Amino acid sequence: MKINLLKDQILFTKEKTDKLIADFSQEAWFETPNILNTNLNWQIGHIILANYLHGVASISGSNSAVKERINIPDFVKFYGPNSNPIDFENEKPTQKELLKMYDLMFSIIETEIEKLSEVDLEDNTVVPNPAVKTKYEALVWLSHHQSWHNGQIAVLNRILNN
Repeated sequence: MKINLLKDQILFTKEKTDKLIADFSQEAWFETPNILNTNLNWQIGHIILANYLHGVASISGSNSAVKERINIPDFVKFYGPNSNPIDFENEKPTQKELLKMYDLMFSIIETEIEKLSEVDLEDNTVVPNPAVKTKYEALVWLSHHQSWHNGQIAVLNRILNN
């Protein structure tokens, strides 16, 4: 039953993200306040990149559907842990493009989870993951990590709207 709990947690976290980002206008996606070095474009791009690692590559390896639509090396440059949210703004995907990628990523994650058995969850990740060792840990980390970013998105929204 771990699989059902994981699916529920991941979908619950996505629903929270969806509600939070619905409050942002298209123009606000690249707005970076002086007191908080982030913007919504970076937050969603970072979530997409992290979810690819934790929810796809760690579970089933490299994914051709993702690689056809998302340039992973560019995403590491734009949205990786050492990236700066205000760099490369003119090269980054638009709000519309990011939202398509975001939905694609969750669709693939759901498909990959459906293929897992309870026993599979205890297997090591398919690709090395610096944060976790097992597939179960990767999927738990996915929802925790995205929840932390939901908090950052909520703070960003407050700052931009006050």
